[in-house]
Amino acid sequence: MSDNDDEQYIAKGCALIRANFHIDPRELTEEEWAQLFSEAVWVEGTRLTNLAKILAKLFETSDNE
Repeated sequence: MSDNDDEQYIAKGCALIRANFHIDPRELTEEEWAQLFSEAVWVEGTRLTNLAKILAKLFETSDNE
């Protein structure tokens, strides 16, 4: 699969839906696919934001040390 975000958009969207919701995206209507894709993008964004916060906390240094 291409690392370019502008390529293979549908295949990457299907992968996000499968990974986050354990649903076969081929069985969805276009509207259902679009809704679940939007939700999966939100979930991934939230996950990455939380991971960044955890890593920042883990590696922060105290001024008192």
